[in-house]
Amino acid sequence: MSVSDFVRQQLHRILEQHRIVVWYDSDRAFADFIQSFQADSCVVVSTVESILNSRRQAEAVYRQMNEPDDLAKAGLNLLIYVPRQRGIIEDEKRQDPFEVFAWAGVAFGDKEAEQLESLARQAIPQRTIEITRLFAQGSPTLLMLDRLQFHHRSPLLLEALGTDSPSEAIALVLCLDEKSQRIDSVKGCLKEFLPLLATEIGFKPLSKAKSWTEIRKQLGQYVLFNEFALDLPCELPQSFSALPRAEASHELVIFAVCDRMRDSSDLRSGYVQLAVEVENQLQLSNLTENLAQLGTRDTFPFAEKRYLHQVLEYVQQDNLADAQRILTQRRHSIWNNHLERGNIWMIVERCVTFLATSNAVKELSKKSLQSMSLRQIISAYAPPDRWGWAELDRHQRLFEQGATAYAGDGGEIESLVEFCRRRYLEVALAIQDRFLNCVQKEGWFPEGVLRQTQVFDQYVAPLLEQNNNKVAFFLADSLRFEMGRDLAEALEQLGEVETLPVASVLPTTTPCGMAALMPNADGTLRLVESDGELIPVLGERKLEESRHRMRLLQEKYGDRFKDIEPEDILSKKVNALGKQLASVDLLVVRTKDPDRIAESIGNMKARKYLSDVVSEMVNTIRRLSTIGFTHFVISADHGHVLIDEIPLGDVIPKPGGEWLKTKRRSLLGQFISGESPNTIIFKTEQVGIQGDAQDLCVAKGFKVFQQVEGYFHEGISLQEAIVPLVILRSQGKITTQSKPNIFLRYKFNYFTSKVINLRVCYEYLLPEPIQVRIEAYDGSTIKAKRVGEATDCDARDERTGEIILQPNQEISVPILLESDDISCSKIEMRAIDPQTGVIWAKLELENRLLD
Repeated sequence: MSVSDFVRQQLHRILEQHRIVVWYDSDRAFADFIQSFQADSCVVVSTVESILNSRRQAEAVYRQMNEPDDLAKAGLNLLIYVPRQRGIIEDEKRQDPFEVFAWAGVAFGDKEAEQLESLARQAIPQRTIEITRLFAQGSPTLLMLDRLQFHHRSPLLLEALGTDSPSEAIALVLCLDEKSQRIDSVKGCLKEFLPLLATEIGFKPLSKAKSWTEIRKQLGQYVLFNEFALDLPCELPQSFSALPRAEASHELVIFAVCDRMRDSSDLRSGYVQLAVEVENQLQLSNLTENLAQLGTRDTFPFAEKRYLHQVLEYVQQDNLADAQRILTQRRHSIWNNHLERGNIWMIVERCVTFLATSNAVKELSKKSLQSMSLRQIISAYAPPDRWGWAELDRHQRLFEQGATAYAGDGGEIESLVEFCRRRYLEVALAIQDRFLNCVQKEGWFPEGVLRQTQVFDQYVAPLLEQNNNKVAFFLADSLRFEMGRDLAEALEQLGEVETLPVASVLPTTTPCGMAALMPNADGTLRLVESDGELIPVLGERKLEESRHRMRLLQEKYGDRFKDIEPEDILSKKVNALGKQLASVDLLVVRTKDPDRIAESIGNMKARKYLSDVVSEMVNTIRRLSTIGFTHFVISADHGHVLIDEIPLGDVIPKPGGEWLKTKRRSLLGQFISGESPNTIIFKTEQVGIQGDAQDLCVAKGFKVFQQVEGYFHEGISLQEAIVPLVILRSQGKITTQSKPNIFLRYKFNYFTSKVINLRVCYEYLLPEPIQVRIEAYDGSTIKAKRVGEATDCDARDERTGEIILQPNQEISVPILLESDDISCSKIEMRAIDPQTGVIWAKLELENRLLD
């Protein structure tokens, strides 16, 4: 298709859609074209000769278009050609006599994609290099560009490769053996190809090269080395002076060749192999050690480690802006596709983001912290409408989660991770000291902050008094405020979301916190001694365990109530789930995962999996929205502290007393003697505790009374005692969408590693992204168990764990097999609808882990 034909086609389409088009052409590139342009029922008004007459003519046509009595004229379209630039600011637009027509219809030509150079690339993409060169050298006419469609300079090359575009041909022969062999198989092709190489990139084979095989090796080295050299901001070392160099005029084509090889899924593996070979042949890593700076292009793998070292140096200098600049440039590097290297860069980026956040929080808290009241500190930590100091906890969680995925043995980033851990304790503990001082002075609960015991009565019970409300009340275990904020942001697409800070009851334990979330708990919750233990009681009713609390709700709401766990919701088909919960108005969803993960399987896996709790809740809420639940209230029993390990000296002795409840961070009972500078003794009435205990002893800072993993709660800190309340009013039933065209592929039909780099593509005509869960299962039946899921990558939403697919873009998604013993003969990769659990695409791979 010629450029003229393409533009004509675009205008026809826009006129049909908008009826009025104002075409701005400041370069007059289409002045000749417009004179011959015709379209059915279209009046063309050119403003070249007279603006005033053109305006009158356009107004007359516009009046006819709105004349209902004359159907022929009412069906007219109007194209106004304006050989000037469209106004940018409002004053310029007001002075344009044709702007009003653009508002009534649409403007064309005022965007880069609608100007001659871009339109030419769209019309004949196979001639992109020639088009770019023509515009770089001057101002080609539309007629010149039209001729490119018919100009095949290399017919034998076209026969051999299906293209005679220089950049395309070079990329194909360097990366695909089958294409390279065609150069020899088509008689005369090589003789035609060599002059083209000399003209376009300055390549001339050495005289000793007799065969195409030898020439191809030289060509690969020449192209990659010269991309590297042309991109350097400094002089090359003398050791490379004997290598053939390309001129600056060849830069455009050489860069285009390398971009084509790196960016195309069909050529990428060939490029990686070629780049590694050339790097080793030329000893680039060693011979460029003293270069002060590298360029920005992604030619060779050795540059990846060099850039990483530069980022770490910038962090040491507290130059986070330059560190972030490199991270942004390298985010889509081909050399980050390997899972281990990609994980390293992901962790570094999270660390840099954390450090920037810590600097901001440190600066803000330093200005006013010592004069702040308890309520002011909580407002700064957890404002209801934005991120506050709790963002520090979020980014700490994310870099700790990432650090567990790093399996490198070189310790490249160990010092950075340790630096971030020290910084977190420095900033968080400074705030913690002031927070505890305020609690000591003002007591607990903080004035003006919602109490945990008020949540049910104020936010759940009123919903149940209204007809047709189906309410899901999530009792989350160990959900920090920042995790609730993450959850709320992930739920915004489902309806109106509100997030509030809630002051938990003390001590911050599961039995106390869960009891506080029951009906009528405010003012009536007590801790009563029973068999030497303190247990929560409402009235005379013991609520020590979950079954006790669920029985209370059952008695109050009868068959309108049901309790369930997320796994039971996510494992059922939507229709079956809908039938099961059809008569339920109050569904209590009990999630215990954070405590179970951290307390049962250790701190390392806790850091890795705590973020997955948010993802599970999002998926659960989506599923419940699909079957008609209208309101969601999510809160937690307590938060938690998550650090790498307990520092030396932070395990402190218990003061003397008769302690009825002994926890990692607090003691309840009666204090007798031995108060230390590392503890605070509160009278229970001072901190809102009613019942049989007289004193509450808490450890200062993040200290503990017993050696534990770095995950804990039960004390008094913002991280433990301020929990989220997330309220979602759903927009109604989510309608299930039709099955999208998603394709999964892998380079083999088997796997030999626990990390599988899957290629995923989503085909769609419109530019609308889609979110999917990508998981691995130990079989293809409905009873198959999940054995792996997508791990961190650019396309993964860190809040939900879902993969965001852009239309018509193939991406690499690393799947991490989680099980230590995968004994099944095959696994099935699945792309799953997050809302309904419907499988959209699947791929079966043979298990060769033991081969």
